[in-house]
Amino acid sequence: MLTAADIMTTDVFTIRSSAKVTQAIALMQEKHVRSLIVERAVQGGAYGIVTERDIVYKVMAKSDDPLHVMVCEIMTSDCIPIDPTLSLLSVAKRFAEANVQRAPVVDEGKLVGVISITDIIMKSDVRTIELPSDWAHQVEVALRHKKLCWGEDCQIEEESAIARKVLEELSS
Repeated sequence: MLTAADIMTTDVFTIRSSAKVTQAIALMQEKHVRSLIVERAVQGGAYGIVTERDIVYKVMAKSDDPLHVMVCEIMTSDCIPIDPTLSLLSVAKRFAEANVQRAPVVDEGKLVGVISITDIIMKSDVRTIELPSDWAHQVEVALRHKKLCWGEDCQIEEESAIARKVLEELSS
C-alpha cells in the first residue's frame, strides 16, 4: 500500500511569513512551483502555505500592490500536517475533511515534503488496484438506483460518501 512518503514531493521550498508577496512570486517562478510552505512563526508552531491561487485571488484580483502585501496576510495558516506513514486513502480523507488541496508532510516535527491532490492522482499506481469482477454491474446498479450521479441536481455529500466507500472497498 502506498503512503504519503511514497508519493510526496521532497523538493519543498519555504518562505518567511514576513516576506513580501513579490518575493513569493519570484521564488515560485524561479523554482517552477505552485505553492510555498510558510515557515513556522515559532518552534513547534504550525506551518502555513501560500499558493498561486492566494496571490491571484487575494492580491492581484483586488488590485493590491504585491510590493506592499506580506505573505502572512494572504497565506493559509495552521496547515494540517500529514504524517509520512499515512495511506493515500487516509490522506484523501484528511484533505476532504479539511477541504484542502495540499499539505506539508511532517515527520517528528520536521518538514520532509509536501503532498497534493495532484500527487495522489498522478503518482498512484492504479495497476495495483484490483476491481471486483462485477464492478461494471455494481456501477450500473448504483446508477439505476440514483446512488451515483454527475448532474447539477446531485448532492456533493452523496457523491463523496459513495466515492469514499468505493475507495475503502478497493483498498481492503
